[in-house]
Amino acid sequence: MKTWKKWTSALLAAGVIMGGSTAWMDQSVQAASVSAKVTAPAEVTLKSGGKTLTQKGLLQGGSTWVALTAVKDVAGGTLKYDAKTKSYTVTAANNAMTVSLMDGQPNVYINGFYPQVEAKLIQGRLYIPFSAMRDYLGVQGNWDAKTKTLTLSKVKQNNVQVKSTKANVTVKNAEVDVQYPQVSGLASKEAEAAINKVLKDEVDTAVAAFKKQTSEFGGATANRPYAFEASYVVTYNENGVLGLITQRYEDYAGAHGMTTRAGHTFALDTGKELTLDDVIANNKSMRETISKKVGEQLKANAGTLNDYKGLNKDQDFYVTPTGAVVFFQLYEYTAYAEGFPEFKFTYKDILPKGTAPFSNVASEK
Repeated sequence: MKTWKKWTSALLAAGVIMGGSTAWMDQSVQAASVSAKVTAPAEVTLKSGGKTLTQKGLLQGGSTWVALTAVKDVAGGTLKYDAKTKSYTVTAANNAMTVSLMDGQPNVYINGFYPQVEAKLIQGRLYIPFSAMRDYLGVQGNWDAKTKTLTLSKVKQNNVQVKSTKANVTVKNAEVDVQYPQVSGLASKEAEAAINKVLKDEVDTAVAAFKKQTSEFGGATANRPYAFEASYVVTYNENGVLGLITQRYEDYAGAHGMTTRAGHTFALDTGKELTLDDVIANNKSMRETISKKVGEQLKANAGTLNDYKGLNKDQDFYVTPTGAVVFFQLYEYTAYAEGFPEFKFTYKDILPKGTAPFSNVASEK
């Protein structure tokens, strides 16, 4: 069952992709965008472990592109090809990034989740932007503009395994594909159990709600089936903290489906789920600053459906290797077509000078 095609098509149509509405993000913290003008790529030297790699990177449109083979070698992961689906999958850092050529153009999926990541097929070789390596595959780099050299190294991550677990759900005349994360390998089994309970309870509650809604709506047929899909992506796994996004899509054969997203940030030594206040070290002034900047950006970009009330008490957010991303649900403030409005703040922006991310959180190294 290829329900992910239906899901991702709906997400793209609505702009509902991770980071999918870049207009909502602070321009000062966005990565260099890919220019619409096609220019000949410049060759980039790749180094790792003190050696020059045989693979070359490419510099085009303000972004550095790295071949999947180099990603695999540096990340210490695996690279597999599926001839049936015409797809390559790199597995590293608790994420499986699949680049599919089924539709002629490269499409990127992570654990079935569709992030805003572009891939390129150049001279028969697949490339992804370096930023995607850092965000999802645990590879960091130092750029030397003078020599056009990118030195890659594996990020030191937490000793935790995140595995995709499939929920066995059968609903008449409904396409159901539910994947959710479960962790293992933690020193504290109590913390491990606490994290897994949060993630499983979330998907169990969503499945129960879908079954109830399906029963109440009725009317699903083989030609117009309902759909329920869920997936996740690991966004951070350093400094004793694990960050994830979980997302689900529901379709009751209406004009369009509905997508809901949740951000989770866990301290691995205790299993505690961290709030945005925990991330910013309970700095009330900084919370007010973030809230004000979010309001200003909302107002500057297309306006809102409802009056902005400031950050929620339990504000939706997720963390990445570079910062925290505040977001709102569909329709919460903006039209459906705007997707999830997101506002990214770097750790440098939100933490006192010289403060490392999560240094206030006891962590398991």
